[in-house]
Parts: sequence; structure tokens; C-alpha cells
Amino acid sequence: MRPTRRRKTRLVLAVTAAILALLVSATDLLVEHRTEGRIVAQAARRLRPDGPVRADLTTPLAGLHTLGGEVGDVEVSAKGVHRRHAVLDVTVHLKDVTTEGDSAGGTATATVGYDQVARRLGAVGNGLTAGGQGGDLILSGSVGPLGLPVTVRATVSTTAHACTITPTTVSVLGRSAAVDDLAALPAASGLRDELRPRTVAVTALPQGVALTSAHAGDDGLVLGFSIAAGPTPSAGGTTV
Repeated sequence: MRPTRRRKTRLVLAVTAAILALLVSATDLLVEHRTEGRIVAQAARRLRPDGPVRADLTTPLAGLHTLGGEVGDVEVSAKGVHRRHAVLDVTVHLKDVTTEGDSAGGTATATVGYDQVARRLGAVGNGLTAGGQGGDLILSGSVGPLGLPVTVRATVSTTAHACTITPTTVSVLGRSAAVDDLAALPAASGLRDELRPRTVAVTALPQGVALTSAHAGDDGLVLGFSIAAGPTPSAGGTTV
């Protein structure tokens, strides 16, 4: 074969390989896009959020895997999900999801806005603004007829079915005291009662979902959950 013909043959083979690779990638992207669209539609139907729903397939060549009944790792997020008088932003990470709806388990987070957290704290939250610092909950503002500046720091802990907010220190006019020490001050006994721990039940979780952690984040109180392997949990459960 002449050198010119060989070069042309190599060029044709190279172009053909490039076209095949492009077609495979385009097919993969098309299947992936359709799969993500189906996940978004199903999540939106179950969660009925106020805000947008997003789905991402994070496994390489996830689209082609769906042809064999596998979706791979999936991340789904939804903003403005209503549960038990609370509005949540939810993110779910599932591993090895199949087209049949099974998975190898995963994790999830639900973020409750600080305005809702303050309302659930009762009297201690009245007039105070909630925020987070180092994972602890910080309540700050002015209280009393004199408008004294007050800051309350509280830890956040969980059990399998509840989240507890425990005030640990209170600062007034820049002077801090442990909440436990207020019991020895007769004038502060009423404040000590208001700063008792508050527990919020986390009930009616979908089967296979368990509460594992909680902390005060940048945008609200963040609840962490584990998801057991098996059928993808129904979104019909109540989280707070």
C-alpha cells in the first residue's frame, strides 16, 4: 500500500473511532439526562416541594449503566419540603441505585431554617435571632424592658427519634455564666427555667431511615440521617 493511501486509511480509521466515541458519549448523555429527568419527576411528585428539585448521577458513564438495569450513585436535592409544620431543604445521597428502585444505602440531610428553630424554642426564642457557630446553636438579641443584649449558646444532640437543644452558657452585657450556675442565683431562677433543654421529636421516618446527627450550620439546623440498603425509602414519612 502506498504511503499516501496508508495515511488516508489511518485518517479514516481515526475519524471513524472519533465518531463512534462521540456517538457513545452522546447516547450516554441522552440516557443520563432522561434518567435524571425521571428521578426529578418522581421526587417532585412525592415531596411536593415549594422550590426546585435536582438530580445528579455521579457514577462515570451512569447513562450507559442504566441499559443494564443500574443507575449508580445518585444525589437528589429539593428545597422547600413541607413536613409537620416545618419547611426543609433536603439532600439525599444513594449508592448503587438500580432501575428497580433498590440501593446499597446512603445518607441524607434535612436543613431547618433558623427562623423556624427560634419559634420551636418557645419563650427562650422570643425576640432572639438564631444562628450557628462551631456546630452549636447561638441565640442573640435584646430582652427585657431595658433591652439588655443577651447571647445564649446551646449544644445540639440526637437520639434515634429526637433532637435536643441544651443551653450551656448565657451572656449578658458581655459577662458569661454557665446555665447550670444560674440555679444558685435567686434572681436568675426564672431565666434558668426558660433555659432548660428542649427536645423536638423526629417521628414517622420512612422505613430504613434513622436520625444520626444534628448540628447548627450556616443556613439552619442540619439533621443527618442514614439510609439502609434495600428499596429506596418512600418520601411519605415525616421528619420533624
